[in-house]
Amino acid sequence: MKNDIKEMAFEFSKAYGPPGREEEIREKIKRRVESLCDEVFVDKSGNLIAVKKATEKSLGKMMVSTHMDEICVICSKVLEEGFLRIEGIGMDPKLLPSQKVWVHTRDGERLRGVIGMLAPHLQTAETKSKVSDFDTLFVDVSMHDINKFNTGDFITYDNDPFEANGKLFTKTLDNRASCMASITALDFLSKMRHSYDYYAVFSSREEIGAFGARTAVSLIQPSVTIAMDATFSNIAVPNNKKVEMGKGPVIARGPVLTKIVTEKLESCCKTYGIPMQLEVSPGRTGTDADQLQLEGVPTGLVSIPSSYMHTPYEKMSISDITEAGRLLAVYCSELDESSFEIRSDAKEENK
Repeated sequence: MKNDIKEMAFEFSKAYGPPGREEEIREKIKRRVESLCDEVFVDKSGNLIAVKKATEKSLGKMMVSTHMDEICVICSKVLEEGFLRIEGIGMDPKLLPSQKVWVHTRDGERLRGVIGMLAPHLQTAETKSKVSDFDTLFVDVSMHDINKFNTGDFITYDNDPFEANGKLFTKTLDNRASCMASITALDFLSKMRHSYDYYAVFSSREEIGAFGARTAVSLIQPSVTIAMDATFSNIAVPNNKKVEMGKGPVIARGPVLTKIVTEKLESCCKTYGIPMQLEVSPGRTGTDADQLQLEGVPTGLVSIPSSYMHTPYEKMSISDITEAGRLLAVYCSELDESSFEIRSDAKEENK
């Protein structure tokens, strides 16, 4: 493999990329995929699209959507005393007190800050019992010239990734781990024959509505789409789900998703010995899949088990990421002219 999962995780986790501001992470992914693809371009929504042409006469297009944006907070007011008031984009305010952060200024600087809180000694019984919210939080940037900051500056976690016993711990594994899986699929496909063009879409703005995926599927008009994202492992949700970390990628079933795609993914896992888990999405999935299927394209969802999602240290298994990439590659290589034929007895189920 040209691209090592741990190495990519460490590189990608530190890259700046809030919704609509994905330029830095997009460039890092681009450098990883250029040698693996026939074409790489950026569309008008800021999606990075890498195309690997079929090794023989093309029968269609397979699109895989993995979002590259990250959760963050945004400056809502600059205070002369050296503080920034903030609003959240996917971040839980309970996690923020005392966190180190980067403030990304309008002029392109990246400046350190600390999310402050009142020392326990100075708190009253009432304030000690309250949970922090965005009305009470602020970023202390008093170590800098306050004139460097503006309303609308994006703010992201400042922490260092680490790996232990095959597990990654870092921010932005949701969903850059899936980006790594799609890159891994391109690595696998470089040694495989496939009759469908593989479109790896590293999508923008998923955390605020999956708008990038909607643009990409409309532009590409693929034969089939697969969204890949993070899902919750039972470590984070005790006694609630049977998804386990280290037991392979998770294939979702549900009304938003297309039965023939789901069944083919499951069949590929069984044929090629890829560990597989199943989960149910009874309504909207909360992923790019919700937007992809609006174009009327057969759509599947593959997820990677995660703990501590949307926290400073999300957790994932390296093996799950690798196997998810292998599944994407195998699925692409197995597509043929009959892959999307709907049996007469199954027409109603697959509408």
